[in-house]
Amino acid sequence: MGHPGWTSWNLDPVLILALVVVSGAYVAAYRRAGRYAASPPTIGHWLPFASGIAALVVALMSPLDEIGDTYLLSAHMIQHVLLTDVAAALIVLGLRAPVLPLGLPRKGLRLVAPRGPIGRFIHVMTRPWVALPLWAIATWVWSIPRVFDFAASHPTVHGIEHAMLFYTGIALWWLIIDPLPTERRKPHINRLAYLGFTRLASAAVCLPLTWLANPMYPLYEHAPRAYGISAIRDQQLAGASMCLIEFLIFGIAVAAVFIDVLGREERLERAYPVT
Repeated sequence: MGHPGWTSWNLDPVLILALVVVSGAYVAAYRRAGRYAASPPTIGHWLPFASGIAALVVALMSPLDEIGDTYLLSAHMIQHVLLTDVAAALIVLGLRAPVLPLGLPRKGLRLVAPRGPIGRFIHVMTRPWVALPLWAIATWVWSIPRVFDFAASHPTVHGIEHAMLFYTGIALWWLIIDPLPTERRKPHINRLAYLGFTRLASAAVCLPLTWLANPMYPLYEHAPRAYGISAIRDQQLAGASMCLIEFLIFGIAVAAVFIDVLGREERLERAYPVT
């Protein structure tokens, strides 16, 4: 039976158009912020955003998508982590000030202002009691074997699944990264606590997959063994790869927060030198 190789890509024209439009809007915002910001955006802004777009391309258009749908649970789980953690985190990181809000035209500023329609929506969706439960619920519900298998077998439901994982990921990482300047007064310990909660929530999915000795997902238990990986080994690889990626993300995020703390202390010392 034929199966997709790692060089076969699904170049969906609708998705490509959407990513091109989003990338073009970001370039315009980046340039505008560069003209008006006292401290213009740098490679530390556009590189994460571009990497986030690349992660979306890998998740949705690379062979990982078809392999995950039909053959390997491990590929499907990696796809989910790319959507909800990697791509979402990198895109929000690329949007942080001054790209937002100084990269927006006047009408856009009114929309995302605290009392604007989009601003009010962002404010609600990025509150801890909203973003954290939504992320956890999306992660847990879409990992239930019956739900997971049903989504993998029905393209429309699969698309809804991916959209929910990505947008709850955006809300979560918006809460943790705090891209808007008015949000940066949040204590770092709070942000680390939010991140720690999400890693514990994801561990409830990845640890059982890693250690259980019986296959949990009928679709993948009976899938063609096209890549020479048994169903139980595939499930263990799915859990182990999820846990590893989540651990790396947590470590990088903790390091970034502490670097930000040290940098902020240095800026305060320069602004208010001790005499």
